[in-house]
Amino acid sequence: ALISELSAAMVDLERSPPGAIVLGAGDSKVFSAGFDLPTVGEYDPEHLTAFFVGFLGIVDRMLRLPCPIVAAVGGHAIAGGFILSLACDFRVVGSGRKKLGLSEVDLGAAVPAGAQVLLAERTSPQVARYLSQTAALIGPEEAFRVGYADELADDANARALELAASLAAKPGSAVATTKLLLGAELADRVQTADRVGMEPFLATWFSTEAQAAIAGLVRKLKG
Repeated sequence: ALISELSAAMVDLERSPPGAIVLGAGDSKVFSAGFDLPTVGEYDPEHLTAFFVGFLGIVDRMLRLPCPIVAAVGGHAIAGGFILSLACDFRVVGSGRKKLGLSEVDLGAAVPAGAQVLLAERTSPQVARYLSQTAALIGPEEAFRVGYADELADDANARALELAASLAAKPGSAVATTKLLLGAELADRVQTADRVGMEPFLATWFSTEAQAAIAGLVRKLKG
């Protein structure tokens, strides 16, 4: 349902792009902790493939949207939520204790190839390699040091709105075109990586080890 809602929203934005967009979670302490494992963890290969194709399609549309997107990361951003923030052009991260990163390998599942390409673009190839393979979760200061966070702010939502407003106020289509001059090529690389990597990624998800770890986490989440 979430994939369908986000996809419909992206279609509307493509038809009438605004000057800029802020993607945030209001006052929540969690920007996004990733996919709803009690639901997604029960998908068979056909449904999980459709789910990931839909999710990665949203990432692709975000990268190609002709306007800048600012992520207001005021809370934890993990796994799928972290990937969604990587699809934004800029990330304003709130100060204080929060966890940011890719936790997939701790469940026995690979990090999607396109997400690794995006993380390398936002940080560096070595940082992307380290965070993807270790499942290390970092805080705001480290996120700023490695390049994931463009800015740190006490109020991520307020600062993200200010940045978006300043981008939207620039004349003509210069900002949008500047984004697309790089964004289209980046989107192509991410799309190709995901297409090539989908089968081996799904193989790890449905491995005996991953299914056991996912089931264990689902039991924990359900109490």
